[in-house]
Amino acid sequence: MDNEAQALESLALRAVLEGLPDATVGASRAGTIVFANALAEQQFGYSREELIGRPIEMLWPPRLRDRYRRNVDLYFALEHPLSFTERAHGLRRDGSEFVGEMSWGIVETEDGPLLLAIGRDISERLAVEEQMRHLALHDPLTGLANRTLCLDRIEHALALSQRAGTAAAVLFVDIDNFKRVNDLFGHAAGDALLVALADQISATVRPADTVARLGGDEFVVVCEDVDERTAVALGARVAAAVQEPVVAGGTRHQPSASVGIALGTAATTDADALLGHADAAAYRAKERGPGRVEIFDEELRRRTLERLRTENELEGALERRELELVFQPIVSLVDGSVVAHEALLRWQRLGRRAIDPAEFIPVADESGLIIPIGSWVLEHACHRAAAFLRAQGAPGSWVSVNLSVRQIAEPDLVDTVTASLLASGLAPTSLSLEVTETVLLDVTPAMVSNLARLKELGVRLVLDDFGTGYSSLQHLKDFPIDMIKIDRTFVASLGRGRQDVAIVASVVSMAAALGLDVVAEGVETEEQAVLLREMGCPLAQGFYFGPPR
Repeated sequence: MDNEAQALESLALRAVLEGLPDATVGASRAGTIVFANALAEQQFGYSREELIGRPIEMLWPPRLRDRYRRNVDLYFALEHPLSFTERAHGLRRDGSEFVGEMSWGIVETEDGPLLLAIGRDISERLAVEEQMRHLALHDPLTGLANRTLCLDRIEHALALSQRAGTAAAVLFVDIDNFKRVNDLFGHAAGDALLVALADQISATVRPADTVARLGGDEFVVVCEDVDERTAVALGARVAAAVQEPVVAGGTRHQPSASVGIALGTAATTDADALLGHADAAAYRAKERGPGRVEIFDEELRRRTLERLRTENELEGALERRELELVFQPIVSLVDGSVVAHEALLRWQRLGRRAIDPAEFIPVADESGLIIPIGSWVLEHACHRAAAFLRAQGAPGSWVSVNLSVRQIAEPDLVDTVTASLLASGLAPTSLSLEVTETVLLDVTPAMVSNLARLKELGVRLVLDDFGTGYSSLQHLKDFPIDMIKIDRTFVASLGRGRQDVAIVASVVSMAAALGLDVVAEGVETEEQAVLLREMGCPLAQGFYFGPPR
């Protein structure tokens, strides 16, 4: 042990340094290690005897030794050095590196200044932090960027387009009919397919492009420095890649995707809006058939703006008393009597044309406005029905109200229905709630629970638009349905050919065997009514019996 080390042995400071909770090394002005506590031995893998008298540079990676040593020399040269903390790299005896949080300071002793390096290995903490950052920005299933990182990359691409005068592109990739995979093969197979598709899309795009998964079956590709032709060609390649056969979950699949493209130029600054435009283009692609590629254009821009205006105006429609209910009769085909009414929502804007329900109800559903509007419809329909039953004394009659997908998933749905029944005095058996078959294609556990609780309440459950989905019989098995309504497209074709008559007759016969009531929708002619009566359909509604009013 050299003289400097022996001098340190005499210091009372040694006991204090030994008891510090972090690895501590002391070095002389010459850069020689004169002290190391037990935690330093553990952290660097050397014994104290192996450290004392050796240059402090041995504790740093070779590539950093010159820089760190210059800092040490500079620190000693300062007249009044202050203590400071920094992140530094350390080198263990076995050659492995670690990242440490190191505090540096000068202690004056009888033998001169002593440089103290006090620190701890934070490599594990940094690894955890990095993992948390990764999870915050990436999809846990596929490892792709998530929505947050996707929007950040879009903003970066738009900033680049402003500087370089080029365009950025967002490709929205929506897998067609993905729900069928989950329904037929299970969610594990669906997840395996999503992972495989993520790999196929990532292998197709350019190295600088970002591939993200927004959730469900929706992927996004963010491209920098492109023109419309390049973006469309890339969209076509992505669509073709998705159509490649893939084995997932032990089953061979051949999926397809609808791809929407939106271009951002120097004038584009809103990443969220650009993503929405690509989504709108993908929606149009899906409307026109699977595997298509569509680009956002002026027509879609006009439709998007119109949709935003509709949403903004609809938000205040209740307060302005522009919404009203009309009722269409449901009649018995046996004796022609009215047995029920369906409540239908109408929107008559003040001083302007009425808005078709097909225009504003999807907007209300997607925006969430359907929740307060739906509560209003339930409340008023129940009050109107209760007043009618009291005045007419029609036993067995009921009112039917449509529910949207958002309403069925709403945690307070059963409470809302119960409150409307209690406030109006309407019996639960006098209320029917209609859900479309397409709603049940994406049913969740919360929706299943709500339907079961409504059934327990005594409310009738009606499956509307029956025959338009691909798994109608499965729905009758899985859900507590009391009644089905045959979709109007089948009724409209009655009398034109044997096939539609056979389909409707089969549905009526099947429903009777299952103990379900049947309503034929969209009856507009006497011929249709007669054919339905002859095949044993008990109930019908349509303009032939009376319009909504």
